[in-house]
Amino acid sequence: MFEISPEILPFLVLFSLGIALFHTLILSGIFNVNLKPSWLMFIIDPVILILAYLFVPKESGIIFIGLFVSVFIMAIIGFIKNGIESTIESFREQRKNKTPVWKIIGGAFLALFAYLIFFYLGIYSFFIIFFLIILSSLLPNNKNRFYFYQRTLPTSTIKSIAMGLAEISGKAKAIETVISPDTDTPCVGYIYTVDEISTSRDDDGRTSTSYHEISRKTEIKNFHIEDETGKIEIIPDKLQWLNFSATNSREDLGRRYREFIIDEKTDFLLIGQAFYEGSKSVFRFDENKNVFGIAPLDIVNFSNKWRPLKLRALTTLSFIAIFSAFILFTPIRMVGNKIIIEQKNWKETFQSNPFDWFIKK
Repeated sequence: MFEISPEILPFLVLFSLGIALFHTLILSGIFNVNLKPSWLMFIIDPVILILAYLFVPKESGIIFIGLFVSVFIMAIIGFIKNGIESTIESFREQRKNKTPVWKIIGGAFLALFAYLIFFYLGIYSFFIIFFLIILSSLLPNNKNRFYFYQRTLPTSTIKSIAMGLAEISGKAKAIETVISPDTDTPCVGYIYTVDEISTSRDDDGRTSTSYHEISRKTEIKNFHIEDETGKIEIIPDKLQWLNFSATNSREDLGRRYREFIIDEKTDFLLIGQAFYEGSKSVFRFDENKNVFGIAPLDIVNFSNKWRPLKLRALTTLSFIAIFSAFILFTPIRMVGNKIIIEQKNWKETFQSNPFDWFIKK
């Protein structure tokens, strides 16, 4: 057993505060969990370590290692979650844009290929998955393009907007009001989704719930965005709704019904193309930059506030992961007070399946 000594406990408590920082960044930045209070993990992690030291001293070191490893597990789960969400979004875009069937089938074959690689490479495939998830988060998609241009474009006032790619913000005003189907709310536009609810129970009696979207309806007509200088008409064809929270959600008879609404009270930020149409200016999808999105302004500001910390955290996690991988895969043995690092036969390692030891058991 790995027991924490009294001399090293204060150091590990301070180290647990660093772990709490990563837990906070991952929960808020990747999982979008609103921690209340925001410093909650800075209490939970040190308390777990201290309680382990007091009540299970012989296992206290193992619990500390568990806290440390949980950072990587949470980060990997978060990346996988974002990767799955990005894949679902891409699939919806393909269906909406009537992507050729051969491309969708090709994507399915790639998924099958990845499945086979997992069984051939075993645990080493997690490193490939980790790399591909990070790479996919950097590749262009609607959300990435929106936030890329949002960080580089200045916010234009509507009165002085220049033609071409632009960023504007203001309140939405309906030209023709639409009515949401579930709550009969007058609004500028809505997305109405129906999810099928699946409930499962594990061997310990814990219940988990998952949701599978079975229908989606969007209704939005031309509308205006107004700021203190004027207004401009928005043509909502191909408009992507980003970071919207459900304004209404209810569950009934094994299904969940949700509404996402563009109202006339919230400030929104839009990125698209300002274009002369006849004698007036309109705002529409930019075919050259392939971007046209709308997001609540407070969510965009929150994302910009946390982005530097998120990037630092991901960079640090990457270095820690590389260093940890080096330690895990490098043969090390102790001879007296000396640590001897042996040469690793990487060719033999990657030719063998690391799950073999488990299968033999």
